[in-house]
Order: sequence, then C-alpha cells, then structure tokens
Amino acid sequence: MHEEHRAAAGVPDERVALRRRIAELEALEARHQEAEAKLARLASFPEQNPNAVIETDAAGRVTYLNPVAQAQFPELWREGFAHPILRGVEAILAGFQSGERAYVAREIESGNAIYEEKICYTREDDVVRLRVYVHDITRRKLAEAAIQKLAKRVVFAQEAERHRISRELHDEAGQALTALKLSLELLMADLPSDTDVLRQNLHEAVALTDTTRERIRSLARGLRPPALDTLGLNLTLEAFCRDFARRTQLAVQYEGAEVEGLSDAMTIALYRVLQEALTNVVRHAQATGVEVRLVHDARTVQLIVADNGRGFDGSMESAVPGGELAGIGLQGIQERLELFGGRLEVASSPGRGTRLLVHLPLEERA
Repeated sequence: MHEEHRAAAGVPDERVALRRRIAELEALEARHQEAEAKLARLASFPEQNPNAVIETDAAGRVTYLNPVAQAQFPELWREGFAHPILRGVEAILAGFQSGERAYVAREIESGNAIYEEKICYTREDDVVRLRVYVHDITRRKLAEAAIQKLAKRVVFAQEAERHRISRELHDEAGQALTALKLSLELLMADLPSDTDVLRQNLHEAVALTDTTRERIRSLARGLRPPALDTLGLNLTLEAFCRDFARRTQLAVQYEGAEVEGLSDAMTIALYRVLQEALTNVVRHAQATGVEVRLVHDARTVQLIVADNGRGFDGSMESAVPGGELAGIGLQGIQERLELFGGRLEVASSPGRGTRLLVHLPLEERA
C-alpha cells in the first residue's frame, strides 16, 4: 500500500522532471542553433580583413569583433554604443528603424585618429543587427591636408607673382608707353607742313601706342586689379561686372556690400571665382543676362551668380556639351574655395539657367 502510494505520488514528480529535462534539451538545442547561426554570421565576416569589423544588436551590445577590431578597440565589448568609435550610432539606428535608409557612411574622429565608417542595418525575424566597417584614414587625411596646404601655398605664390607682374606692367611698361606717346606727339608737332605722309605714319604710331597701353592696362588689371588694394572687394567686383558687360555685351546686374574681415587671399579668391563664373557663362550658357550678388552675415560671405542661359541637368559632368567636366571652370572654382574651407553649390535645369552659390567662411581656415 505504501509502495503503491509512493509510486502514485512519484508520477507527478517524474512528469515535472521530464518536462524540466525536455525544456533543458530544447533550450540547449536553441542555444546550439543560435551558436550555429552565429558561427554562420561570423563566417560571413572576412576574418583576414585588415580593417575593423563590428557587429552590435539594437541595444548597443557588441556581438562580434573581428581580430583587428579586438586588437584596436577591446573596450567595445564592455562599452558598446558608449565607445567613441560608435558615437552617434544610436541616432543613426533610429533613422534605420524609421525606414529612412539602411546604410550610412561617415567619418569620425577618436583620439588622434580619423576613421571612415560604413554602417549597415539588417532586420531578420525582428532581430536587429548593425554591422560597422571601420577603416583608419588618418594617414590619408594627413596627406590630403598636406597637399591642400601645399596647394594653398602655390596659389598664394601665383597671386604674389601676378601682383608683381601686374605692378611692373602698369608702372614700368605703362609709363614707358606714355613717354613714347608724348615723344611721338612732340615729334609730330615739329614736323614741317609738307610732310603729310610722315605725319600720318606718326599719327598711326601714336594710335598704336595708345592701343598697346590699354591692352597692357587690361592685362595688368586681369592679373591683379589695383582697385582691390584701394577700393575694396565690393567696388572692384562692381567695376569688373560693368567692364565685363561692356566687353561681352552680356547684361550683368551687380548688387553687393563691402565685407569686413576678409583676408587678402580670400578677397582675391572671390575675385577669381567671379572671373571664372562669368567667363563660363559667356563660353557655355548662351545667356543674355546675369545677376551677381555679394552678401554676408557674421560668419559667412556668399557670392551668387545666376544666369538665364540654357542650363543643364545639374551634374558637374553635364555642365558643358560633349562631356567636358564643367568647362573645368566649376571644378577649378570648387578647388579654389576648398583651400579656404568654402564650398560651391550648383543649381540648374535644362532651359532654366544656372545658379552658382559660393559659401566662404569669414574665419579663414589655417
């Protein structure tokens, strides 16, 4: 009787133990499958990749680091999204989850290093996963900075040489031609009345001297307008637009204000940009009119050049027929602006003209 009671009483205990064992086996199988899945995921990462590869879940927990990542950022296991290399990833994840995008490329600084990151988002069976590929671009950035610094020095040297040549043309050659003209006029005044042919020849020589002197003055102004040193940027740009309109028959309307705080290098940069922009209009835009504006606030100066020409589809490569790169002009403008931390925006569409917007910070970048 007692044995039967113990047997009867033991049945529920055995069932509980069996269910517990089954649950343990199911959990073990689940962990095994999860481990296999994780191994499969890890196998998809290039273990020999020379760059760091990181994987996290939606909560910021790191679930995988390849060998390079483990060597470079061992604190990631503990810090997750709090680690400097993943700074701002939470906000990016929110954008991913809202469906805005599934991939982001960015540059980020950590310590003395600069990294290029490619952040990928996947969602499988409601499981969110982020993969972050990290490439150290510090050396490349330092090289780019060195190249840009050298390019800036080259531009400064070119402008200094232009300034010197302009001054010599204006002062020495211009004065010599003026003296020559006066000598010819004095000689012509002393000629007897019966020397009409010689007088005509001298008259033509005087006219040629005047023409040559004007060409030299124009060349000197193109190299370095003296007005920049005496009148300032605003009046110089206004005079240039007026002279450009006279020479090309293009209707150029200018509106501007003087800008305080511009370095000499930035002043000449804006002048060169306007030169190139208006030259591009004449060469390529088939425009009849251009509006030029110089505006500024406390931090930025803007130069706007808008024409009523044929326009293009908005890409730099389409700016010129035949596939030339924006007449090289837009590229040259962009490169010149980058030396000072500036940028160029181009807005255009076929048949609706082109608008160039130049941004230049008033605090010159070192």
